[in-house]
Amino acid sequence: MDFALLFKLFRKPKQAKVTDVTLWHKYETLLPVPLVDGAARNPSGQIWRRLNGVQWEYKQDPETIEEFDARQY
Repeated sequence: MDFALLFKLFRKPKQAKVTDVTLWHKYETLLPVPLVDGAARNPSGQIWRRLNGVQWEYKQDPETIEEFDARQY
């Protein structure tokens, strides 16, 4: 009798990998993406994304004064 197989039948099942939806990642995009708040995309702000279930959510940092000044020249 194979005892290893018998023990595998009664062991606790492994937990599925759960994606943390609160974790945002920097994202470099060439194509425009829909932002979570529906705002227009700013050329200077950093784009962030996170996986919420099966769909990606995108947001953008607000532009700082220094970034605005750098973009003007």
